[in-house]
Amino acid sequence: MLFCFFLALGGQVSAQPKMPYRDAGACPFECCTYREWVANKATVLRTKMSEGSSIAFKVKKGEKVRGVTGVVITTQAGVVKALENTVIGESKIRLKAGELIYLLTYTGEGFYETWVKGKIFSDSFYDNTALKLVSEPKSVWWVKIRNRKGQIGWTKLPENFDNKDSCG
Repeated sequence: MLFCFFLALGGQVSAQPKMPYRDAGACPFECCTYREWVANKATVLRTKMSEGSSIAFKVKKGEKVRGVTGVVITTQAGVVKALENTVIGESKIRLKAGELIYLLTYTGEGFYETWVKGKIFSDSFYDNTALKLVSEPKSVWWVKIRNRKGQIGWTKLPENFDNKDSCG
């Protein structure tokens, strides 16, 4: 989902995105999909997106469940720096040398949900030699799982489930 908005502080655009950034519905890699998943190890599912919340249910290795949705919570934005004046993205945002782009959520194939000059958009920067990756974003991916009994729970261990990749 693509959002465009301004973060205004005292009538001026904020220099950085507000953290944490919550990207509801995100599936953060190429061909990522929510569908039937298979547990590759036993996993505890929580009632809320919190390690401290109560246990909703447990999944056994080999159990089939439904990956319903997810939320990527970025706690620290990644940074890309303009090495020279350039124009980025389909929105044609102009950057001067030294200006920064903030990476929020990786979405696959080199694309990120990105924050620059108060706007959030999706773009890839790998083909732009005027830009340098300074740091990757730090985030956690919470996934909402439904078991065959209809119980719903959350985990931040999506690597404990297979069949998330529709390309392979």
